[in-house]
Amino acid sequence: MSTADPYTEPELLSPKQISQVRDHLKEVIASHAFAGSKRTQDFLHLIVGHALEGEVGSLRERMIGAEMFGRPVDYDTGSDSVVRVKATEVRKRLAQYYRETNTRPTVRIGLPSGSYVPRFIFEPQETTAEPHTDVAPTGLDEQPAGQKKGPPADRPVKKSSLTESAPEARRPLRIVAGAVLALILIALACYAGVKKWYLDPRARGEIRSIAILPLKNLSGDPGQDYFADGMTEELINDLGQVSTLRVISLTSAMSYKGTRKKLPEIARELAVSGVVEGGIQREGNQVRISAQLIDANTDRPIWAHTYVRDMTSVLALQGEVARTIAEEISSNVTPQENARLVRERPIDLEAQDLYLHGILLRTDDDCKDAIEYFNRAIAKDPGYSQAHSAMASCYGMMGESGRMPYVAAFTRQKAEAMKAIELDDSLSEAHAELANTAMTLDWDWPTAAAQFHRALELNPNSATSHQKYAFYLVRTGHLAEALAEVERSVDLDPVSGSTFHAEGFVYYFSRQYDKALAVTRTVRGLKINLSDWNFLTGDIYAEKGMYAESIAAFLKSGDGPYTLGHLGNAYARAGQVDAARKTIAQLEVHVRKDGVGRYEIALVYAGLGKKNEAFKWLEESYNTHDVGLIYLKADPCLDPLRSDPRFDDLARRVGLTK
Repeated sequence: MSTADPYTEPELLSPKQISQVRDHLKEVIASHAFAGSKRTQDFLHLIVGHALEGEVGSLRERMIGAEMFGRPVDYDTGSDSVVRVKATEVRKRLAQYYRETNTRPTVRIGLPSGSYVPRFIFEPQETTAEPHTDVAPTGLDEQPAGQKKGPPADRPVKKSSLTESAPEARRPLRIVAGAVLALILIALACYAGVKKWYLDPRARGEIRSIAILPLKNLSGDPGQDYFADGMTEELINDLGQVSTLRVISLTSAMSYKGTRKKLPEIARELAVSGVVEGGIQREGNQVRISAQLIDANTDRPIWAHTYVRDMTSVLALQGEVARTIAEEISSNVTPQENARLVRERPIDLEAQDLYLHGILLRTDDDCKDAIEYFNRAIAKDPGYSQAHSAMASCYGMMGESGRMPYVAAFTRQKAEAMKAIELDDSLSEAHAELANTAMTLDWDWPTAAAQFHRALELNPNSATSHQKYAFYLVRTGHLAEALAEVERSVDLDPVSGSTFHAEGFVYYFSRQYDKALAVTRTVRGLKINLSDWNFLTGDIYAEKGMYAESIAAFLKSGDGPYTLGHLGNAYARAGQVDAARKTIAQLEVHVRKDGVGRYEIALVYAGLGKKNEAFKWLEESYNTHDVGLIYLKADPCLDPLRSDPRFDDLARRVGLTK
């Protein structure tokens, strides 16, 4: 048996071989590996078609970009990687197809790395049995050194009329191909008349808003719920990177877990035109995801597919599902977005389990235990960027809520966010967390703005990032822009208490107290309960001069330092001086115990009209980097101090102007 180069150049193919390649191409495109991704099917069909026609000159990056993706002929291929990204995906799907196929094809299609000209590998038709070794389908790496490309030495191929007289020889082939193509198009048109809801691209093009409902746990083991929920979140995050789509956030999507509502009703409540539903089953080291995209207007499926993958490639699977959904609804995925969805790094299975458990705990606001799980995940897999990012968010939540000393919490938040970005600069959440530390730890407002912009560029559908950016705008005095950002957050997370809560506070800081109160009433109508709604209503009532109602609300909000500070301010403004001084004493205990409460003491003194004492405690806050100072420009409780020159000086040192 010869060891000659198995690759055959397109111009050396016989008519029989051309026919074999075309038949095999149909099998490949119709396979599981290529199902659900029309763009990869079209890409492979295009390059194979040009190669078989001898039109290899058309298989240059610029020409493919113009022909398939509608780019101008003179577009900058250096900054636009759409062709390279799609070629990489085709290579992976070819490898998957040949890995999964149970038959031994007579020909294989390969796409060598760095080239867009396909290669065709023909299996020798031997009459004697010999050991068979598969040839890699995606490159020329198997070519023996020094071998010249050409037909196998023991099976010479006669140069066909395809190369001897190309125009004349191709004409009948093209006539036949044109007739076949016409028949195919007629058949498709007839089929579209019967199943128009499935094939009509105009119907798909109308979908610009989508909700991914919680994936059902199909394992039969309730202990696997965390895995299904975690995969739902990751899929939402992936699809959220597509800027032309409006993707409903996790918190709103999860509110429909286990619901009996019909899809059209859910779509109306979320104001979306498309809904994705499905299930997930984990068996050993394999995971199976079944998903279907439903047109909410007709309650009919547009696309459905089942994926079976090894657990170590689950990150790539999430990106693949997200890309497929975007392509199926004709969404214009940019090359940069497409590239971010192609993730090849394998992950440690135990680390992934620990990470997903931590995500579930973080969702339940149990950040202390969540951090423990994230640390264990990182110990198993130090390169787990998402775990670093999630841990950064937990430290930020603990610092801003006063559950951990400010400087310690924000220092760790910054370190974890920076590590996550070092490992993967495309993590939107990590950039948002770094932006938060720029505000809270460094009072570096320009860096905070830049990092928020980067976070929203990477995931314009992150309701959380829009919320955080809204509060940045509030703190820097850009109230109109803050309202626009928080409204965007509500639009992405329309049935979540957290977005309404943020909206209420933005109205409060904007001095629009009636609108803030209207938000709390809306929430009551939705029957959404959060532990600190009383805190917000207490603030609103105080600014409306309804001190009895304000005090009653604060008394229901617990005895943490934040609540005590605002309660004391309300007591002071209501003329209940003794009660106000009692809250100062309680806050001083918190300061001695865990360093939290200096800013809140200043609020009480401001309410009492004791300016010198208020500025004394504001200076203490400055010296200890109290997080409350980032609200210096916005907090209505400090309005009595704003005319004092000392206030402008403090605002300048914090990086804020009056």
